[in-house]
Amino acid sequence: MITVVGMGNKSDDLTMLGAQTIQKAQVVVVKSQLTHMKKTVESIRTEALYCDFIYESAEDFDDLNAKIVEYLHSFGNKSVAFCVVGDGTDDSAVQLMEDVKIVHGVSLHSGVVGNNLASGTVVYTAEGILSATRIFPQPTVVKCIDDKFVAAEVQLKLQTVFDNDTQVVFGQGKNSKVITLDELCKQRYTYQTCAYVLPKEFTSRNAFFFYDCVDIMDILRSPDGCPWDREQTHKSIIKNVIEEAYELADALEKEDIPHIIEELGDLLMQVIFHLAIGQEEMEFEPNDVYSALCRKLIDRHPHVFGDVVANNSTESLNVWEQQKKKEHKIYNLAENVLDVPRGMSALMRTQKVQSRASKGGYEFENVEQILQKIQEEIQEFLNATDADKLMEGGDLLFAIINLLRFSGVDAETAVMLSTEKFVRRVVECERILDGTSLKDLTMEQFDQVWSEAKHNVG
Repeated sequence: MITVVGMGNKSDDLTMLGAQTIQKAQVVVVKSQLTHMKKTVESIRTEALYCDFIYESAEDFDDLNAKIVEYLHSFGNKSVAFCVVGDGTDDSAVQLMEDVKIVHGVSLHSGVVGNNLASGTVVYTAEGILSATRIFPQPTVVKCIDDKFVAAEVQLKLQTVFDNDTQVVFGQGKNSKVITLDELCKQRYTYQTCAYVLPKEFTSRNAFFFYDCVDIMDILRSPDGCPWDREQTHKSIIKNVIEEAYELADALEKEDIPHIIEELGDLLMQVIFHLAIGQEEMEFEPNDVYSALCRKLIDRHPHVFGDVVANNSTESLNVWEQQKKKEHKIYNLAENVLDVPRGMSALMRTQKVQSRASKGGYEFENVEQILQKIQEEIQEFLNATDADKLMEGGDLLFAIINLLRFSGVDAETAVMLSTEKFVRRVVECERILDGTSLKDLTMEQFDQVWSEAKHNVG
């Protein structure tokens, strides 16, 4: 039976129960003789074993902890007292052990931060915070920061949710001082080193997390918040979602990272807005949305989370489409075409309808057939009456989109790029003309200006 004895930060931290456990154990193992524990244990009994030889042979901390646990179990059925610094749960080797009794001692961080921790404080070992999938901007204690390399990694982890100038109570034992987070990696460290981080005031921060966005939206929608934000409904901000999506698409196309960050935030705000409205109106909870998304992603990727095989992106998309049809209960081509949302832009919806129809056999054999169809539609448009030009113009555009789709070109993107190109050239023409009106130019002169603009801006 292994009993872990927490021995605190200094020699007189050992509890009476801890001393009795050390005295009665058949085997006493001290994690390291380079700590205060050696002197304390020797004051109780003369014979003790130390793990320092394992430190010398271990490849890394994972290997070290695994070998220490193996060493402790090598004593079989003998009663073993394993002495560690801190309260007994601080130690990384202890965290790998099962079915052990712990005699708690004084925690490593108690001397640095005392017992007056802020509500909601989370406590990590350095190893624990580095292995955490995600951390949150809440009061945080990190202990066992035992060298500058570990400190640098801990600092980087904390900086994902805290501002660089956030104040940190830093120290060992009862010796502490206040530093800023960006100074964490520049201190001196021992096995007792701890850091206590408290978030800055909400309105003073620059580093935020997803749920901070939710909290801000709740404030804006509250009685003391913003009148405009309070008045909005799902329908009143429909156009905002579309506008923000297009602004993000524009930033992505330009590969403008600062604007991508800004526009992603604006689009995320729309999502958070609708989540807040849905919750207030008791239509759904935010977790309903998260759960629906996660369930969809799992169900539509059976080639990742199940036993379906997809060897390339084309096969992956086919699996996705098949799963989507099952979810939407689509059993034939007509239902699949009707399933394309009407809220899409006209170009996007047209191409999506054509693509789905093509998989059911509604497809041309080659480009020549499509070009012939376009010629027919051009003639029909030219021959149409004013009343019929709207429909015939739609047919012509439909045929051109079909050509683009058949050729592997996304119509929405193609038109967007062409429009941007036209805008650049018009702006450049205006710069070249420098106040001269187009009406004062001959066609030949305009062609020269246009050619120069094309040469300058593409």
